[in-house]
Amino acid sequence: MSENNELYTILRTLETYSQSDITHSFSEHDTDLLRVSYSHESKVFVVRQHDSVETYPDIPSALARLESLLHDLKNPAR
Repeated sequence: MSENNELYTILRTLETYSQSDITHSFSEHDTDLLRVSYSHESKVFVVRQHDSVETYPDIPSALARLESLLHDLKNPAR
């Protein structure tokens, strides 16, 4: 399964279980680098990185942002 499919599955699961308080963390060496959750009240995906909080209304936009952030984390600018 490609990373894209894995990320899609994560987002779909968060949306499906939106009545629960679920947050998926992307971490390295026990440090959270990125977190994503779904807000049932606002009906948006919430992406948190450090002090930044961004919201996305649907899976495609949240997926695109997560892919971008994860790419940047794997390939930091020099």
